[in-house]
Amino acid sequence: MAKSDKGFDVDIVTPQKLHFSGEVVSVIAPGQDGLFQVMKNHAPLLSALKGGKVRLSLADKSEKTFTISDGFFEVSGNKAILLTESVS
Repeated sequence: MAKSDKGFDVDIVTPQKLHFSGEVVSVIAPGQDGLFQVMKNHAPLLSALKGGKVRLSLADKSEKTFTISDGFFEVSGNKAILLTESVS
């Protein structure tokens, strides 16, 4: 469960392992029609992703960046899951 009042929980998962699990303030991901951003209290969403960079803004004001292959991104109830074949 998110600890800060601005954060929400995100998991980045491949078939091999869980690459990231934690609280973030925002996620910027490469949707099929372009980049989109998700923040706390976002409406439920299911989006197809194309390969590219995913940027996580963490609660401590740092950032993490991952390069993903195609996948899917689901948001529901301040919990997001990004499913992809590969992460680097």
